[in-house]
Amino acid sequence: MATYLIGDLHGHYRDFERLLIESGLCNENLKWTGGTDHLWLMGDFFDRGASGIKCIDLTMRLQQEAKADGGMVQSLLGNHELMILCAYHFKERTTESGGSVFDQWLRWGGIESDFEGFTEEHAAWIRTLPAMALLDESLLVHADAMMYVNHGTTIERVNNSFYELMGSSDLAAWETVLSSFSEHMAFSSLELTGRKRAEQLLSLFGGELLVHGHTPIPYARQIEAEDVTEAWLYAGDRCLNVDGGMYMGSPGFVHRLQ
Repeated sequence: MATYLIGDLHGHYRDFERLLIESGLCNENLKWTGGTDHLWLMGDFFDRGASGIKCIDLTMRLQQEAKADGGMVQSLLGNHELMILCAYHFKERTTESGGSVFDQWLRWGGIESDFEGFTEEHAAWIRTLPAMALLDESLLVHADAMMYVNHGTTIERVNNSFYELMGSSDLAAWETVLSSFSEHMAFSSLELTGRKRAEQLLSLFGGELLVHGHTPIPYARQIEAEDVTEAWLYAGDRCLNVDGGMYMGSPGFVHRLQ
């Protein structure tokens, strides 16, 4: 059994199809062929690309097919899942900055066709997604950010905090959490300080390697997106960024974790 990771899709469905087929996790008909292997998506199915709904629909189907074969397909909760869920729950409510929640979501990069296709089934599935997970010695989080400690000091508490938020009608609480995802590059902006921050999270939640998406590698490393074809190990080999930046033009990649 091997574990594979795919970073932020942002609606790039055709790239998602290609990566699944090229990795052998699916056949040409997009049926699960990974057997007992595990696949984790790092969150951010939506926005910036036109086919977020198709990305999530395929993931939901593969989750069932993999389970039947003794494998697993799972995803972390990304901030763009929270964003569309917020728009779904509070569409016409007014934000603290003025304007409707739906208009705010569009400014965040929302795609109207995704919203039109968004159903309660999608919402219910998103509400089950964990904010973090520990796989052997790898701690998986969506964002390269320290804000997770605001939600608790154990993985269970952090995840429960996000589950409670997604069941809440407190728009101000949603806005506070969504705003916290503006944090990027907490582990790479200053190499020594970044490594210490990563080690703090690992010490608190467990693991030896912190794995994340959220900040595209082309942006973090200031390189051309089309040149990004593999994960970036940094911060003294304590962090692994798997967001190839598909919406920026990277072909994307599937990373074998173990």
